[in-house]
Amino acid sequence: MNTDKAKYSVLSCGAKDNLGLQLGESVNIELFTTQERLWGEVVGFKPGVFLSVWLPTLREVDYKRTLTDDPEVTVRARCRGCFICGFRSTVTRVMKYPYPVLYLSYPESFEKVSLRQSTRVECFQPVRIFFKGKELHGVFKDISKGGGRISFTIPDGNIFLNSAIDQAAGFAFRVNGEGPEIGGTGIVRNVDSRQSNVSIGFKFSELPKDSEGELEQVVKLFSLHSGAA
Repeated sequence: MNTDKAKYSVLSCGAKDNLGLQLGESVNIELFTTQERLWGEVVGFKPGVFLSVWLPTLREVDYKRTLTDDPEVTVRARCRGCFICGFRSTVTRVMKYPYPVLYLSYPESFEKVSLRQSTRVECFQPVRIFFKGKELHGVFKDISKGGGRISFTIPDGNIFLNSAIDQAAGFAFRVNGEGPEIGGTGIVRNVDSRQSNVSIGFKFSELPKDSEGELEQVVKLFSLHSGAA
């Protein structure tokens, strides 16, 4: 299956509630004084006010003094929607004990860089997923030539938790229930589960030749309907 190269388009953003940080996501803190880059984890935020980062290296070297003397940093992190976001921030508090946590001012502006391999378009396309010997019925909420996001309402939503990530699953659908069946194999990339409501990020991995061609036409069709073309 052919895929386009990743689109590294830069989107400048200024809306304080549009950053899209996720708890538990890896974050890179670059120090202005030394240009060192420290890796941590997003552990909390209040949009428009602050964000906090768990930073284990605070205990290894005297970074507390460095960050207190020169509190300006550059932050880079993964955001929702397959973006890398970057922004400048000010360190407002450095804690080494009881936990190594860095408190940062929330950015007034930031940049997002898209990492998607192909543009996704919104849709509401029913799809069947074959996973762990079960046939599940869901809906593509968005789709592209490379994958999409599928939502389910199922009683056994836990089937997708933890062990499903990076696992293969089959899929099949017909546009509006008509025409040729499009199907193949994909990989579960991420899972968002709230009791019986589940959505998964799904990357297509193997498509028969016929399905690949049909899928491209389907994405174009949905693009026209959504105005994304």
